[in-house]
Amino acid sequence: MERPSYSSSRWYLWASFVGAWAVIVMLTVGAILGSEQAVGFGNIALPTMFAIITGNLAVHRGFGSADYRAQGKAQAAAKKDAA
Repeated sequence: MERPSYSSSRWYLWASFVGAWAVIVMLTVGAILGSEQAVGFGNIALPTMFAIITGNLAVHRGFGSADYRAQGKAQAAAKKDAA
């Protein structure tokens, strides 16, 4: 069974993951430096960024295995039809 390649999906997941962490780091640095706006915005943005990161990991974990399972079923059906 060959490994599926999802170049654009993988890129979007990584870009979202890196972007979410970048926002978290920027807000943290802003809060450390005493920016009231960073502290106020962080109350809303930080839970959202952590939800994006968790969602990306869950989607990757949950649906990556489903692709392998579907590919295996298709190959088994093709072998059965060929026999």
